[in-house]
Amino acid sequence: MKKSVIVLTAAVAMVFFGCKESPYINGPGEMVDQLPDSIPSIADPDPTPDPEGVDIPEGTINVNEAVKIAKKLAAGEVSADRYFIKGWVVGFNRGNTFDTDFPKYGNDFVYLSARQDGKGTKQFYAYRILGKFGAKFPDLECIQVGDFIVISCYPMNYNGTYESNGLCHTYASNNAHFNEMFPWIFPGCPVPGEGEISVTEAEKVSAKLASKETSTETYKIRGVVTSVDTVDPSYGNATFNISDGSGVATCYRLKAKGGAKFTNANQVAIGDTVLVEAKIQNYNGTCEPTQGNVVESTNPNF
Repeated sequence: MKKSVIVLTAAVAMVFFGCKESPYINGPGEMVDQLPDSIPSIADPDPTPDPEGVDIPEGTINVNEAVKIAKKLAAGEVSADRYFIKGWVVGFNRGNTFDTDFPKYGNDFVYLSARQDGKGTKQFYAYRILGKFGAKFPDLECIQVGDFIVISCYPMNYNGTYESNGLCHTYASNNAHFNEMFPWIFPGCPVPGEGEISVTEAEKVSAKLASKETSTETYKIRGVVTSVDTVDPSYGNATFNISDGSGVATCYRLKAKGGAKFTNANQVAIGDTVLVEAKIQNYNGTCEPTQGNVVESTNPNF
């Protein structure tokens, strides 16, 4: 009788646990370092070689390395550093509202692998990934399964899922349509002067704030305009992204010099080097200079 109870218990265990899928995109393969020595682990195949012609910044890591960084973080913890991560698009996680959300937000939800064929236990989830330097994707042709891309983001451990946090953007791609839509090459960013900070330093200020919290201090941030969302003469403000080549900040509804209104859309353009003076808000992980104005700009119409 005792033996039959044991068998029944094992059968029940199989019903409850044996067929349950892992809730994590990385699956049980991510736990191989915690398996007993008696259970052999299977090594992942080598990453697919990088394609030619893609701008890969020095120090870029692959998906497998990004997952290792995220695994060392506590659940919910975000890396203190932004990384360039290269990988192959192997799938999407588009929900029921994606078709209506995409035209508004221009971001996507992408699974990346170090292998073009997706074979391997490790995947990195590019959550709400945007186009080049934080610009909106104009259409879905810009990112397809099979693309090789380089992203810039802060890795995090989202309860066992290894993904990007905050503003994740596509730095480079072998997708021909992507390169047609984003032909602009980043020109480099001047070193911040005395009393100024870089965009990356602004991101670190933002990271120390709670979500939706705004700093009490005002900062001077130097960067290059990488995309323009709106320049609204009716309200006199502008919303645009700035970068220092790695970090990205969304300048939200800033005014012109001295708090004056922007009067024309051509007063803010991609490629302008600007100095903004604003408070910094953490908007769901994105660094947003807000409640401020543009102090200097190389734009001749400024």
